[in-house]
Amino acid sequence: MQSNKDFWLKSTPIAHRGLWGGEIKENSLAAYSAAVQHGFAIEIDLYTSTDGVIYSFHDKNLKRMTGFDGLIYEQTSTVINSLTLNGSDQKIPTLDEVLSLVDGRVPLLIELKDQPDKSYVDKVVDVLKSYKGEFAVQSFNPLYIKKVKNLAPEFTRGILGTNLKAHASGAFTRFIVKRMPLNFIVKPHFISYYHLGFPLPKRKVKDKILLAWTIKSQQNANTALNFADNIIFEEFIPNKK
Repeated sequence: MQSNKDFWLKSTPIAHRGLWGGEIKENSLAAYSAAVQHGFAIEIDLYTSTDGVIYSFHDKNLKRMTGFDGLIYEQTSTVINSLTLNGSDQKIPTLDEVLSLVDGRVPLLIELKDQPDKSYVDKVVDVLKSYKGEFAVQSFNPLYIKKVKNLAPEFTRGILGTNLKAHASGAFTRFIVKRMPLNFIVKPHFISYYHLGFPLPKRKVKDKILLAWTIKSQQNANTALNFADNIIFEEFIPNKK
């Protein structure tokens, strides 16, 4: 379902990996449930297993969050399903589980993470075409968003960017994520940029909704909102507009 580009992306703060902290782990169903209860939109990240199951998980390597040292997209769903998040009883949820839990009650901001599965974007788009809630799709990889545009032009789509070298490896990739030179091909509806990289050049942001990530205090939120329309946040509960 296409999101109303002039509504929630501008007006509803977006909980980064859900509303987590303490016993509630990031990118877990518990974190997503907490965000729903507070009425926040939710940012999630997607990877697929070797047998094609789509999971909501941020890190490429599973070790930080599960103790298992391995790339998530090199594991079977059997292995991934056996893991728990930092010793809790919370597991890595599938995209189907996330969509079932949220069920249109709050919008979703869905990040497509880089991975070798060539049919990855097709699989995600197929699932989202039947979802009735509001959502938008974003990625650092402009080729992924170009494919989304071709497969589902009705989807709200965005480009992620950053001016920090730590967020991208290799000179070419850093150039792509900093300058976003392929926007004329991708034609994104919104730009989601690292908050300390604002303000952006006017030619890059004309007629685009601007999201600032990742905001960790109300003070930073207030500053970011001088340049951006909305925030992606964690570690605090922001004021609502």
